[in-house]
Amino acid sequence: MPSALLLPLLTCSAVLLLGGVTKLRDTGSVDAAFTSLRVPAPLDGPWVRRLLPWAEVALGLWLLVATGPALVVVAFLVLVLFLAYLGLVVRALRSPEPADCGCFGAVGDSRVTAVTAWRNGLLVLAAVLTLVGGFREVSVLADLRVGEVWAWVAAAALSVAVAVLVTHRSAGSPVDGPAGGTDDEYVRHPIPRAQVQDGAGTLLLLEHEARRAAHLLVFLNPGCGPCQSIGPDLDAWDEELAPAVVVRAVVRAAPQTAPAFPYLARPWFDPHGAARDAFGVGAPGAVLLGADGALAGGPVHGEAEVRSFVAEVAAHLREAHEAPPSPEDATLEPVTDDR
Repeated sequence: MPSALLLPLLTCSAVLLLGGVTKLRDTGSVDAAFTSLRVPAPLDGPWVRRLLPWAEVALGLWLLVATGPALVVVAFLVLVLFLAYLGLVVRALRSPEPADCGCFGAVGDSRVTAVTAWRNGLLVLAAVLTLVGGFREVSVLADLRVGEVWAWVAAAALSVAVAVLVTHRSAGSPVDGPAGGTDDEYVRHPIPRAQVQDGAGTLLLLEHEARRAAHLLVFLNPGCGPCQSIGPDLDAWDEELAPAVVVRAVVRAAPQTAPAFPYLARPWFDPHGAARDAFGVGAPGAVLLGADGALAGGPVHGEAEVRSFVAEVAAHLREAHEAPPSPEDATLEPVTDDR
């Protein structure tokens, strides 16, 4: 009978393969994670970021074929890697700024929470048990017949392939709302009763603000790499979409930190993430509020999706400007107040 210690070994292998493959499919998530988790400078070189996904894949495969002392070596390397991940997650949880780990690329929720710490802690435990199994000369090759070895490898490869395909999101997939698809494809819901704060700390009800003008809300986290990439473009987006749409950054931070965001056009603040949760959007993310009290597009998630969404909103506005007025354009009424 195969040793029970094969289970943590296979768990570590599957997690490494999934993490490595998804990072290779979404290399931007690696850069974002390194920035968000504030990886120490000696380990934050470009070559480290590019090598990490390949290292995870290599370690995952090595666990499946290693025996004897080689398994001890690879199990030790996996343990060190998982301990490093756990240390970065714990440090991020102690920071006042939210962070995103991008542990599995675009798969799942990238936000660092207590669940992330528990998950990484269990992975450390699995790595420890794998190391124990290495000292006890337990391995896939030693405990299974040759035919069964290839069956395990094929099953693991199939599982990873299915997971990647099931969670695949095409970069060119259409976005919701007036910027993509047709009106029949987008079900418009009322704007959630969510509040944000302005720079003075005054509470603002989003549905009331939207009645004055359509608003494109861009949700950002201070420690998020893609958010830092998007931030400097908000002023240009605000000018491009004016006067029909007001662009507002919604930052998960307190109003007292406003000087830390000089490139944002009069940001709003969502210190506890309540508004972001009300729309079910991550960071970076975006949603378009219609002036009629209903959502006019989104939410969308990720840097590429946000940029594509803004471009399509701009294209929609240009088409609406060139075409005769229609009832559908009421969702994007021109701004009449002081912008």
